[in-house]
Amino acid sequence: MKPVTTFLLGCFLSGLTLQPVLAAVTMASPEQDRRAKQALPPSGKALVYVIRTGDTDTGTAPGLWLNGRDSGQLVPNTYGMWAAGPGRLDIRAGQADAAPLTFTSQVGQVYFVQLTVRNGVSELKQVSEGAGRTGLQQARLVLDPVLAARAAAAPRPSAPDPIYEPVAQETPVVKKTPKASPEPDEDENGVDGVTLIAKAGSFRLSTESQTILGLSRSFTAANVAAYGVEGEWRSQSGFAFGVEAFGHTQDYITVGSAESGDMAVTSVFFNFKKYFRPNAVVQPYFGIGIGGAAASLTAGTSGGITGNAGGFAAQGMAGIAFRWRHVGIYTEIKYERAELEATNAGTGVAETIDASGAGVFAGMSVHF
Repeated sequence: MKPVTTFLLGCFLSGLTLQPVLAAVTMASPEQDRRAKQALPPSGKALVYVIRTGDTDTGTAPGLWLNGRDSGQLVPNTYGMWAAGPGRLDIRAGQADAAPLTFTSQVGQVYFVQLTVRNGVSELKQVSEGAGRTGLQQARLVLDPVLAARAAAAPRPSAPDPIYEPVAQETPVVKKTPKASPEPDEDENGVDGVTLIAKAGSFRLSTESQTILGLSRSFTAANVAAYGVEGEWRSQSGFAFGVEAFGHTQDYITVGSAESGDMAVTSVFFNFKKYFRPNAVVQPYFGIGIGGAAASLTAGTSGGITGNAGGFAAQGMAGIAFRWRHVGIYTEIKYERAELEATNAGTGVAETIDASGAGVFAGMSVHF
């Protein structure tokens, strides 16, 4: 790891809060490109990648300004890399007075910004590490022509990367021992957006034997089907708000009788979740939800209960989301509390059905 750290430290310009490393139309060598893609943040700094891929304005090369400093240009399918001090970071593209993309950089973190140019209009958007790493593989590193000119004028040292060595000689920070860097995505913010989730699994009632209409009904764990669909909006910090429709079905038999049937329960919840490590691929989370539930009971061929019940419901859930750029996988356990009431048409007495229980689920997600 020492050569990579030396490579980064050699890219600093002393006395600047934000120091341009790579951002121009002079292409880097394959070795420099490889090392930049594998770089870690040096001591006391963060790394910022600006990547331009996926647009059709091939004849354009918008300028970039980082904290008001002219930081070069990017042509299609290229990227630049900068070392930034901690604090507020403003990135502008196309014009020096354009609306900035603003975020707070933290020591030891890696940030990825996507530059897209459509019909001459430049747009900047912070993206996740997964999306950023994918973009890097499709792009080529560009160099700052001023640094390249300095290297050409200086004596060629014996270091393996001569273009950056002259800057390393000028910068006393090279003598510092780099501190151990945390995982780049450990506390890094994610990206605002909407996620749609579909999941299926099994659900078991907490109370499988209940007295309904004066008879003991036994709800079996066999033939249980459970499913759910959910839509949520997630903030960069990992907090999410959404709506979920969740359903499960249980068969029942009547003790001491041939009567049987099934009960289908449908619940609608307003959910609140917290995702940890929101810019990583593996994202643990937990959440709560409140809403309502309705049960529909159907008699079998030998008779049974027919009717509907409803009431307030609440739930808690926890799981792990595996998230990539536009798709993901969800695993989840949840507990639902729902005591539903219905009125006996014959006696006028209120009957209570306990639809509370726990379930295990897995599913897929799509991110926008």
